[in-house]
Amino acid sequence: MSAKRNGEPAVSPRPWMFAILFFLLLPGQGRSAAEEEPVPLEPGRKQLFLDEHIVGEIRNLDRVMRRPAKRGAVLLPDRPSDGRFTATVSAPMWIEGEGHYKMVYEGRPLRYAEESFRWALATSRDGLTWEKPDLGAVDFRGSRANNLIAAPENKRLWHVVHDPDDPDPARRYKGFLGHSGRRPVVSPDAVHWTILEVPVLPSGDAGTLTYDRERRQFLGLLKFGGKYGRSYNLSVSKDFVNWSEPRYFFSTDDRDQEHALEVIRRRIADPGLARPLFVDPDPSIGWTPPDVEFRNRGIWNAQSYNIGVFPYEGLYIGLPMIFYPTGRRLPERRNADGFHLIQLAMTRDLQRWERLGNREPFIGPSRLDQGLAGNYDRMQLMPTNRPVEKEEELWFYYSGFKWRVCPYDRYLDGSPRSPDTLNPRERADYVDDGHSAIHLAVLRRDGFVSLDAGRREGTLTTRPLVMSGNRLWVNLDAPGGRIRVEVLDAHGGPVPGFSGADSLSLSGDRTRFPIRWSGSDSVARLNGQTVVLRIHLRKGSLYALWTE
Repeated sequence: MSAKRNGEPAVSPRPWMFAILFFLLLPGQGRSAAEEEPVPLEPGRKQLFLDEHIVGEIRNLDRVMRRPAKRGAVLLPDRPSDGRFTATVSAPMWIEGEGHYKMVYEGRPLRYAEESFRWALATSRDGLTWEKPDLGAVDFRGSRANNLIAAPENKRLWHVVHDPDDPDPARRYKGFLGHSGRRPVVSPDAVHWTILEVPVLPSGDAGTLTYDRERRQFLGLLKFGGKYGRSYNLSVSKDFVNWSEPRYFFSTDDRDQEHALEVIRRRIADPGLARPLFVDPDPSIGWTPPDVEFRNRGIWNAQSYNIGVFPYEGLYIGLPMIFYPTGRRLPERRNADGFHLIQLAMTRDLQRWERLGNREPFIGPSRLDQGLAGNYDRMQLMPTNRPVEKEEELWFYYSGFKWRVCPYDRYLDGSPRSPDTLNPRERADYVDDGHSAIHLAVLRRDGFVSLDAGRREGTLTTRPLVMSGNRLWVNLDAPGGRIRVEVLDAHGGPVPGFSGADSLSLSGDRTRFPIRWSGSDSVARLNGQTVVLRIHLRKGSLYALWTE
């Protein structure tokens, strides 16, 4: 049956029409390289392989999400003013004029009714060994010989960034204040803070603050309750005074909810991983919590508890802290027990997200075979706002908690448990040791995702690129393999001097590896031309390419 549109007959689409249309819309299908919109290569800007931005075709290569190597806890609750917990959502800040890093962190008492949260400053010259200087700013138990920060109104202050570009030295550090809602605050030294007279940004208890120095903008991640519970809005500011209207930014989705059931089942079935104290029955048997109000919050699902977001090589990388609630917290019944994992995601426009690594953990829990005392990151893992770029590595600081609901002060029915019932191993874990710590995990620079080849050669053919720069570089790990690169013109023909016959096979493991051809190492004569790179890789991992 047909209809008319603008006076012309319109034929009802047939299934074969959709098939042809789908084929034509596939990347690289139905059009030649010369017809694709070329991607400019900006000298010094690396092209990663997190998405398909420069990818035309891949053959015999696997895309692999890499995980940072854990280096253990680097900052512990080792003084009375720290309490029993230390945590942070703000990465260490390198202060050029002072020659050290500064990190603002939170100290938590064992029981909040006895003492309040506290905020403190640690410093380090190498990012590994941290000192807690006596600041003389806050009285604690009758003494100012401590590293506590004078947070205005004694409210939560743990969203802190360093802004070396502000001409006003009194605004060198910027932060968010408040447990519910965010009030912008500024400081000359990260110790003494002033509240700005600006509207409060709406937010729940968690969130992060990031300074995108290249774009000169601040990103405020603000927690709200979405379809699947904890979710995030984004507010942006150029001057830290005027903020955009918060808009939806990130949350879990339907696929996360389907995935959550299997994640929780695997977790509670693995004796080598810490198990939450409260685990409600598997929903597959038809059980639902008897508390209607609590059921609306959700159990056995996935929620975005927090998220760190930072700029990297022209895009933004996200570190979603995914919460898997497993059971009602008893006796309170107002929240849930569960565990957290840190995933990896990316976006180019702060709107559309690409979830990486099939949503598997980017940073996961430590196993129980490492013992209990000193094994902090076994249940809750909380990312900071960004990694620290250190030579050829990316240093990820994150907070690790032994539990969400302590298994040593209550029983499964929520009734109190006496410390007298603890065995020596439990006492060492609960009484003699802290309950959380700030950890470090280290990743190769650009090392989020690699294209991997085995013994069989794989190839990456890029989209059309507008060449600019003098030399072509790659980040390559192939000490026992090889890489070579040929340059094609926009129509797929070899470029003289850069053809397959001219390309040299190179091997090694370097984050900066220059590509060479028999006639020249320079690509300067190709500047302004639209070209396609065809990369041949065997027994190696490719992380990035760029020109300089």
